[in-house]
Amino acid sequence: MQLTMSENSLNTAFRRMGLMLLAACGFWVLFAGPAYWLRGTLALEGLTYASLLCLIPGWVVVYVTARYPESGSQATAVLMGTGLRMAFVLVGMVTLKDLRPEFGHYEFQLWLILYYMAFLFLETLMIVKQNDNTNNTVE
Repeated sequence: MQLTMSENSLNTAFRRMGLMLLAACGFWVLFAGPAYWLRGTLALEGLTYASLLCLIPGWVVVYVTARYPESGSQATAVLMGTGLRMAFVLVGMVTLKDLRPEFGHYEFQLWLILYYMAFLFLETLMIVKQNDNTNNTVE
């Protein structure tokens, strides 16, 4: 059975979204020890929120760039990802600070910064790899 371009792109998007979920779980396990050591279970809760705040916009960007690969360049995709993640994280951080004022620097913000950087790096690698694969198939 031959897949159409849109089905192929959709499969690629879901595969990459799964890889991002695995990476989020891996980062969580990696950061859980230091988080618990610094501030106990409250930091683990903040770590979980930080993971979700960075994972969700990453999924959106990976889905859009895989679904519509012809819509722009690598730079456009990276800028879209950075802007979307920044807006989502900012709104989420402000909301969470209102709901949970006990979250301080070590309980939440530190882990949010680490997740933000890790996911930005991972997402950029995926976009660059996707565009390299697209360019190789065109040539």
